[in-house]
Amino acid sequence: MSEVINKVATDATLTEQEKNWEIFSVLGMRWSEVTELTTEDKTFLLDKVESVKGQMRAQQFAASQM
Repeated sequence: MSEVINKVATDATLTEQEKNWEIFSVLGMRWSEVTELTTEDKTFLLDKVESVKGQMRAQQFAASQM
């Protein structure tokens, strides 16, 4: 899971497939739903992916400090 956490979902160099994977794997949406998203919705959700991953990083860091 750390590989997914370390990628930046909003990175402009990600392929469409990689962006879809970020949304699918982090937010748990169905693949068929992800591939039907508008560009605007995908951009919004990728920002949310980064927010969730930030929380995951913080939890990992806190756990490593115990």
